[in-house]
Parts: sequence; C-alpha cells; structure tokens
Amino acid sequence: MTADEPQSKATVRLQPRPSEDAMRALGDAIARLNADGDYVARALTESLLAERPMTDEPSLAPEEIDFLISSGEFTPEEFDDIATRVRRGALPAGAANALVAELHRSMSEDDVRGFLDLSDDELEQLVSTGRIYAVDIAGKRRFPAWQFSLSSPGKLLPHLAEIIALVAANRWLSVAGLMSTPQSEMVAEGKQTPVQWFRDGGGIDALAEILEAERWT
Repeated sequence: MTADEPQSKATVRLQPRPSEDAMRALGDAIARLNADGDYVARALTESLLAERPMTDEPSLAPEEIDFLISSGEFTPEEFDDIATRVRRGALPAGAANALVAELHRSMSEDDVRGFLDLSDDELEQLVSTGRIYAVDIAGKRRFPAWQFSLSSPGKLLPHLAEIIALVAANRWLSVAGLMSTPQSEMVAEGKQTPVQWFRDGGGIDALAEILEAERWT
C-alpha cells in the first residue's frame, strides 16, 4: 500500500489456483449435465468474474459482531462458521449454483421457435417489443422458462408484457428467483408464486406492489 492510498481500502489476497484434480472434477461435473460444456463453462466464468473479490478486511466491525452475538441472533460458533464459509467462497459458489440451475430452466432460441411455432422474424419481433423475456448469458440469447405456460393462450404467461416492463431493470437471476418464490401478497389457497398467481388469473397490481416494496426496503 502506498502513502497516498487510504488506510481503509480493502486489499485482495490472491488464493492459490484450483488444483488440476479440482479442475478435472469440475469438467467432469459439467460434462455430466449432458449440455454444451463449453457454453456452461463460459457462463460460470462470467458469473464468477462478476462477483466482487473477497478481501482481507472483515465486512463487519468488531462492535457489530459483538452486537449480533449478544442479541442472540447468532452464537459465537454459528458466526464463526458463517464467516469461514464466506471466506472460502460460499457466496460466489452459491451464485454459480443458482446460475447453472436457472440455465437449465431456460430455453434456446431454437427451443422457443419450436415451442411457439414462430419464424425467426416473429420471434425477433416479440423480443424487440417486450412481449417475450430474453436474456444474454455468455454471448447467447436465452429465454427463462417461467414465462411459458402450456395452459395459457399463446403458451405464454398471462400479463407477460406487463411483467417484463416491471422487471426490466432487475437482474434476470433475481427475476427468476422472484417468479418461483411464494409471495404473501399473492394468496389463493395459501401463498402462491407469481407464476401460479398469473396462471390462475391473478392481476398485475400484486406484482407491482411487491417490486415497489422491495425498492424501499
């Protein structure tokens, strides 16, 4: 650290590269998915590069740690376990796991054209006008599966264009998590996910309220 750098600036400690055995095991695991191995590897690489590097500085001040323990939220042992897992990369690993899961729950352009019986131009028109939700993952366009519904007109989730407009500013993984999570604002016979809510005829206002509440929390 130079004299001009602030003392509070976090420094990144470079860890040893994964061993050849670990990388070989990762390659075998990707191959086992029976998917395009190169594409999955590139998508994982982009996901991990997007994560913030872990630093040598703790994310919480000592007095904040003491408060969490004294308040009964965590025991010292539980806090140490969480901190260790974070230092070892539990958060980036979790993000990578979520990416692979949602990648499997998405469709390629060819899949969507076949499913909806569309031409290239028709699919492009739906995407460009915000009537189908498309995301770029490792240089390829993918279509999250939550937006498709065999039981709905056109095989698309009701209110899809309005949904897309509401979630456009959010990361697609966050949107996928939202759409598959039961919401207290969407209740029929118990809490429903947004996908269930819209398939059962629920209105768009409930989703707008959820997103508005999250914006202020």
